[in-house]
Amino acid sequence: MKKLTAIAIDLAKDVFQIAGENARGEVIVSERLKSRQAMHKLIQTLEPPLTVAIETGPGAQAWAREIQARGVEVRILPAQHTAAHRCGNKNDANDALSILRALHDVSVHPVPIKTQDQLALQALHRARRGWRRRMTAITHQVRGVLLEQGVVIARGDPALVRKVDRTLEDATLPIPDRLRALVADLMGEWRGLGQRMAALDGELAVLSRTDPVAKHLCQTRGIGPIISTAMACKALNPDRFANGRQFAAYFGITPRQHSSGATLRLGRMSRRGDTYLRSAMIEGAHAVIRQIRRDATDPYSRRIQRWVQRCGRKGAAVRLANHNLRVVWLLLKHPDMAFCSDPAHRGTQAREAAMH
Repeated sequence: MKKLTAIAIDLAKDVFQIAGENARGEVIVSERLKSRQAMHKLIQTLEPPLTVAIETGPGAQAWAREIQARGVEVRILPAQHTAAHRCGNKNDANDALSILRALHDVSVHPVPIKTQDQLALQALHRARRGWRRRMTAITHQVRGVLLEQGVVIARGDPALVRKVDRTLEDATLPIPDRLRALVADLMGEWRGLGQRMAALDGELAVLSRTDPVAKHLCQTRGIGPIISTAMACKALNPDRFANGRQFAAYFGITPRQHSSGATLRLGRMSRRGDTYLRSAMIEGAHAVIRQIRRDATDPYSRRIQRWVQRCGRKGAAVRLANHNLRVVWLLLKHPDMAFCSDPAHRGTQAREAAMH
């Protein structure tokens, strides 16, 4: 291992493929480890200066923390970018070589190594996202099966609850008993998921008041416990981004570009990056827009009113989400900065940096 300067490891549950290169970039090691015990023994032999590259996937964070404890630099590379460097057929040996090539690609940015607490917080948000998707699926299913029986339900969850309760109680409607039982079970599951989400949202609200990063981000209008804790568990390094514009582009709230030469073509929102956080940022922006009074005269409200007139409410929400992400980058870069939601009392540095 002393001759190696970089190692790429293709992770799996029990089988691991190793590819290592020397200072001249020559691959001099290519071997297969057939047990987790062999992998642990290999990690104990690693010593700096050495760079270990692995790709994202189940177990990557745990292995990265174990390797990092040896004082060795670890980089977790996105799997979709390492696959682009694969040559030939897909097998473990070629996968390890593709990770090694991606390690030298400056355009491939590593994923942050998270602590166990950050991973636990991330698991809470992923559970919340799964429950929310299931609740949406249940509402669509209930609306669909009742519509086939001639029962039309208006938009919104309150209308759904009222209509379903009345339908199940009305014995005169020609709805089969087995379908009534099915709808009742689905609505029971829907209510149970809603209670779980409410309890989880309360837990996230408590965490947003105790976590220093989340508490700092909650200073911004449109950012509450959900967004602040989700941003905290991402463990993003603000120094990776040159300015707030790049930070907003990381979450996909920028136009898609298809330009060539002197011709500049900008399309719709790129929608890259974290879908959960991006949608939460836009929902938070919608909440802010709903609170803006028509007769408001402060600069912040007037600017949002101009956005609504020019782009509509949805377009204005995307613009405000982009603006808020730039403010988030500023707050992450300056943890001691106090950011006031009221533009009339906001510092000059915050205003200028947020518009970069």
